[in-house]
Amino acid sequence: MAEFIKDVDFGVMESNLLKYDGGEIFLSKEYFEEGIAIIYLNHPRKRNAISGKMMVDFRRCLNELEEWKEGKSVLLCGLGSNFCSGGDLDFARSAGTPKEGYYMSCIMQDILKRFRGLPLITVSLLHGPTLGGGAEISIFSDYILVADNAQIGFVQGNMGLITAFGGTTRLVQLIGERKAMEMLLTSKVYSAEECISISLADKIVNTSSKMEEALNFIKQFIVHDCTIIHNYKRVLAFGLSNNFEKSLDVERDLFYPTWGSELNRNALAKHIRHITK
Repeated sequence: MAEFIKDVDFGVMESNLLKYDGGEIFLSKEYFEEGIAIIYLNHPRKRNAISGKMMVDFRRCLNELEEWKEGKSVLLCGLGSNFCSGGDLDFARSAGTPKEGYYMSCIMQDILKRFRGLPLITVSLLHGPTLGGGAEISIFSDYILVADNAQIGFVQGNMGLITAFGGTTRLVQLIGERKAMEMLLTSKVYSAEECISISLADKIVNTSSKMEEALNFIKQFIVHDCTIIHNYKRVLAFGLSNNFEKSLDVERDLFYPTWGSELNRNALAKHIRHITK
């Protein structure tokens, strides 16, 4: 085993990645009062390609979101003409050693695993070319919206690579082994309609009104108190892991403290009635 693999020190990894500058990933709090955060990818000169510095930015956004107790949802999207065109090729050429590849993979898998584990409703909004590492990032959300001009492709094979961020593992969860194999091994770039047809995406939105439509899509899932959303997300995560017994335990342990709680009593007093004919 290579020496650099023995210890995973994210501080060291971040310091290394920060050498590869360009672009930013930032957290917008414009809709915080509604329980919605927006993570923007912004690297216009490279069509939102991911640099080392952007990976560190993304991780810092996650640090803040994990502490957001009143949060309900996160929208992940790109500024400008597209979501993310993949990894920054200048970064890839400059950081072309196995050690730096290992650091990049560790950091991005940590980010996306934590993003997937947020107790919030997560939505990716894809528009324009969403390729390579950008496609990997996009599929870790609960829901995927595609603008009518979106193009999604796992094109890593064309560069003599496989997925680095966990994209293959997540893709199998979403569309199954055979469809995932086809998508990965052909490096085909899929249209918005094709993404719907293989169940990779959930809805097509209009390019000109994509942000408004995405926010409206999110709002249907955040009508309940944040406690309800957080608890459901936790149980669903265990259910997805196929650990049935553990999932039952988690569901019970999250339920019983809410029985008779102020939230429960207020709902019973204001909303819930038996329906009779």
